[in-house]
Amino acid sequence: MQQEFIPFGFQYYRSPTPCRDQWEKDLRQIAKMGFNCVKYWVQWRSSSPEEGVHSFEDIRELMDLAHDCGLRVILNVIFDVAPAWFDQAYPDSRMVTADGRTIAPQALSYRQIGGAPGPCYHHLPAQQAKDVFLQAVVREFKDHPALWVWDLWNEPELTTGIKRELHFENQVCYCNHSIQAFHVWLEEKYNTLENLNVRWQRSYRQWSQIEAPRGQAIFNDMVDWRLFMSDALTDDLKRRVALVKRYDTRHRVMVHTVPAPIFNLITAGSDDFKLAEPCDMFGNSLGSSAWSADLLISAAKGKPIINSEIHALPGHMALKPKKLELKELKRHILIPLARGITGFLFWQYRPEILGHEAPAWGSTYLDGSVTPWLEDMAALNETIQTRSEQLVTSGRPSDRIAIWYSSTNQIASFAVYAHLDAYHDSVQGMHKLLHDLNYKVEFIADQDMTRDMLSNYDLLIMPSPMYLNEGMCSMLEQWILEGGVLISECSFGALTAEDGYHSYQVPGYGFDRVFGVKESWLHSLENLDHSYHQVTLKSSQTIPLSMDSLTGSKLELKASGSYYKSEIELAGQTRVIARFDEDGSPAITMSPYGKGKAVWIGTLLAAAYWREGGEHARELFRQLLEGHLGLPPAVTVTPGTIRADWLAHNSGNVKTCFLFVHNWGEKPAAAVIGLPTAVACVKAWLPEGEPMLAIHAHNPSRVEVELPAGDIQVYEFTEVIS
Repeated sequence: MQQEFIPFGFQYYRSPTPCRDQWEKDLRQIAKMGFNCVKYWVQWRSSSPEEGVHSFEDIRELMDLAHDCGLRVILNVIFDVAPAWFDQAYPDSRMVTADGRTIAPQALSYRQIGGAPGPCYHHLPAQQAKDVFLQAVVREFKDHPALWVWDLWNEPELTTGIKRELHFENQVCYCNHSIQAFHVWLEEKYNTLENLNVRWQRSYRQWSQIEAPRGQAIFNDMVDWRLFMSDALTDDLKRRVALVKRYDTRHRVMVHTVPAPIFNLITAGSDDFKLAEPCDMFGNSLGSSAWSADLLISAAKGKPIINSEIHALPGHMALKPKKLELKELKRHILIPLARGITGFLFWQYRPEILGHEAPAWGSTYLDGSVTPWLEDMAALNETIQTRSEQLVTSGRPSDRIAIWYSSTNQIASFAVYAHLDAYHDSVQGMHKLLHDLNYKVEFIADQDMTRDMLSNYDLLIMPSPMYLNEGMCSMLEQWILEGGVLISECSFGALTAEDGYHSYQVPGYGFDRVFGVKESWLHSLENLDHSYHQVTLKSSQTIPLSMDSLTGSKLELKASGSYYKSEIELAGQTRVIARFDEDGSPAITMSPYGKGKAVWIGTLLAAAYWREGGEHARELFRQLLEGHLGLPPAVTVTPGTIRADWLAHNSGNVKTCFLFVHNWGEKPAAAVIGLPTAVACVKAWLPEGEPMLAIHAHNPSRVEVELPAGDIQVYEFTEVIS
């Protein structure tokens, strides 16, 4: 789906602010400075003060003003502020937590008009009332010339942040409507009670007997319970999308999410990969980091993406925001742009003046006057818009490496630990390792783990892969036999999804043959440190491991593992490539299997890197990927803190290439970058970057660059030597 322009602008209106007497002045100023897009909230509570009454005068006036100013509008329909009349009519629509608390409608710092979190997702009259409101909104504005996109959910989440903190008792929803819907969901999944009883290890005789899990006990019931509530969010979005498309076939629909670990599948219920599927476009808040950008792109699967809420000036009444410096602004825009995200909306234009979020979040001063950072935004926008056609059709070549991103493994990890640190530290740590080694990072979700999808990759990395199933493992084994390479941390398949049992042998599902190793014992680092009083395994401890350098130097590469230390028995042609310092036992092994290879890491290496970093750890992993596995990145960078991203645009005989260079370290850094093609005629986007890059005199596919700490620059090559 082709994106026709690059939206660059602001979230503008969340009733009741900004005030009406500021609208025309603000919107004309936004357009005058070269911005092209604004977003308005259409809120159920404020636009439906009485049952059957829909009042859109404010939105209509704002839409007319936007059209008059030449601005395109995203209408964000907000349902998590239910009208007071609805709650009075249906008190049974309130959500209930695991410990029996009813969540009454309330005002929040970010839902100042009250009514949050809205009704239970399994309350039928609520769904019907939301349908009525959305139908009224669409009919009112579908033909307005300023309308660009319908954004049908602002940050999908079960309780709008009220019960977001990760505890068993904060789970929702345990009302009768949800419990009955859960029984139906289970019957559709398992068909017979016998099948469910095998999976859960129960002895139910009626579907109505099934209890929703509330605490830390059995794993499979918790996996089903949270998948069920995640499906509730996804199904609600699908219902909204279908209704809009019934009345409006011209305008695209989207949703914007919040990336993990801020939103999770336990208390938030948000699954980016499932929420992206029914939409024409996708977006998120907090999208300025490499982690969230790469996750968003993987979930979108080629659909246009916008950063819907760039949180550049966060704060609240007590903690005032800091001024936005140009270096930070560039990171907010250029990190996602370097990966192919082509849309940027800041939260928000004016600082908030109502509630606890005041006086923060604004791109202007409180009186609406222009700030230095607003001028910087305008200049950066102008630079981008002059290249918009090339940027929306550019792409970086895949390095054919993916990280497994698993909803079921996330939920099982919570059921095991009562937290998500082990899971998120491992997944984010593996992303950070690949990012810092200059790979293009891609993710595969559970539902996308198919033979066709795996054929796009040479390497699959599985961080902390504790919870697996037979079908996935059979497919993985065949993929490796045919030439795929698998890297797995310890505990592969320790929990079996078919029956919830701990596997008698780890790696599970016969993968002892694939890895050429068998775990004989798995030590928790707490026990190795004799910290027996620690009830919750959070593991601030690390365990050192070493690899001999492959570069011919005598340097011994040091890294750390975390959470666990595995004792293994070796078999076949398994080769030890790193050892634990404590006793010299194998820490990383590699085994041939068919035409492929399987690498076993006997600890949570990535989680340790997420917390500690370290150049030796990066070098160890680089030598694993490049030296042992022969998988260098398409864009190479000499070791250090420089990250380089390459986007190429082809148009006939003309090729435009963009090189984004980011020094993510805390000191100035220099690097030699190897490009996919030879280049000439370099031009820096930003004036201060002009002297910082040089093309190698004897090898035009290599450039030398230096950057200050934390800076990011973009270089454009308009001529490519064939």
